[in-house]
Amino acid sequence: MKPEGVIQPNSKLNASSRPKRRSLNKHPIKRLLLPSIIYLAVITQVPFIITIYYSFHEWNLMRPDQGTKFAGFSNFRKVLLDPSFYQVLKNTILLTLSVLIICFICGLLLALLMNRNFFGKGIIRTMLVSPFFIMPTVSAIIWKTMVFNPNFGFSAYFADAFGGKAVDWLSHHPLMAIILIVSWMWIPFFMLILLAGLQSLPSELIEAAQLDGANKLKQFLHVTIPHLVRYIEVVILLGLMFILQVFGEIYVTTSGGPGFASTNLSFLVYRVGFQGWNVGEATAIGVITVILTIIMMTLMIKVLRRTFKGELS
Repeated sequence: MKPEGVIQPNSKLNASSRPKRRSLNKHPIKRLLLPSIIYLAVITQVPFIITIYYSFHEWNLMRPDQGTKFAGFSNFRKVLLDPSFYQVLKNTILLTLSVLIICFICGLLLALLMNRNFFGKGIIRTMLVSPFFIMPTVSAIIWKTMVFNPNFGFSAYFADAFGGKAVDWLSHHPLMAIILIVSWMWIPFFMLILLAGLQSLPSELIEAAQLDGANKLKQFLHVTIPHLVRYIEVVILLGLMFILQVFGEIYVTTSGGPGFASTNLSFLVYRVGFQGWNVGEATAIGVITVILTIIMMTLMIKVLRRTFKGELS
């Protein structure tokens, strides 16, 4: 028997209202991030969709009378059948892998050096980091005039000092010159990321390794490197994305020449789109570049995980 005059709670009403209250209060951070996610998607994905659209069309800015015509895969066919494309692809892979290897080795060595305490550490760290904050075009001008100039550059000075002959690097070794410039700029970035990993290494791990009788080399291989695995993955993947987009250094120093000797995929898009005025083929090269970037990043992740025996998983 239910007592009279007592209002019983409506179980159906409460049951239906509780999920609504929970849904309103659930994951407020996601709702706060939604505007930034939408903005990021608009400014990144919409241009890429437009690029894909024009890659299937013929559009030459020198022939406005022809307009834009649907061409299917003809732009991709022309690009893939062009022998110069494979030379540019080879240059891109060689440039990217060489810079990654140089930056990783030098950045790790400098990070190990900066992880010690010595007099003037702050000043030296600032000097080592400063190349990363110089604009690519300014860095290219500095190297072009002060280092690689065969008449009054540092390379010519040291060549004369040791009785050698000055070499015009930008003419005879253009790709090597670009590799040196880009490596000089990105070594500080690798050093900062790896230094952050070294400074987060707990001292208890090193002390435990010392108690187990491990020398410096074994401590580095079995304690330091496994701890740096996450940082190595981040720095290599970020470096891969940015180094594949190198443009300013090539534009200022060699303009992609002689011929296609120092042209990468990013600069090839500029040559085809803004020098040849062929928007269709330029956007097709851009789409191919994105696909190759995804493939290289996937392969890089697999190589890292296989090298470090699943530490990244």
